[in-house]
Amino acid sequence: MIPAFSGKGFSSMTDNLGEIILNHYEKFLGAYIGADKYADKSRGLQILGFDKVFGNSLTFATFGLSNYVEDINALCEAVMTVDGDYDNCAALLANVAFYIIQNKIDFGRGVFIGGLDNVARGFSKAHNKSALYFTEPYAFPEEFSRAGECEMLSAFFITERESEFIKQNGADAFEDILEERGVDVIALDRPSAV
Repeated sequence: MIPAFSGKGFSSMTDNLGEIILNHYEKFLGAYIGADKYADKSRGLQILGFDKVFGNSLTFATFGLSNYVEDINALCEAVMTVDGDYDNCAALLANVAFYIIQNKIDFGRGVFIGGLDNVARGFSKAHNKSALYFTEPYAFPEEFSRAGECEMLSAFFITERESEFIKQNGADAFEDILEERGVDVIALDRPSAV
């Protein structure tokens, strides 16, 4: 279950790493159009918004997740592109990131976190998506996958059936199906791929 976080303060990453990541985002995503801060009593990060990176969509990017290497066993940030329900999607990305940090989850490709309705009541019913899934960057040039030493991950929402499929068959089998069927994971209201 994802606890909801909000707050005014946030901890800042080291200046050099933060500058590398921000420059990386701006190189591949363009100038950000907004930044929201999320924090609890001891941790913080930002969600940056980038307009029309892919068609008429918004791309959200974590900025500060890389501060928590010891908690998540990874030096990484995550990006997520969606075609609607932008406020809820940004809040869900932030809250999932906090959940991963707080629960010291080994973070990387194949991780997915459910409990979305704990943050955005009714989200799962409205969009038939129950979890946020993380993988290697898709639809980006290969150079996007790293910002210096920082790994980039992509995130997208998945259905309950897809979550169960991943548990039973693994991330490789799931991603093979997505590729074989040409699934548009940016489409928030897409049907289940399995």
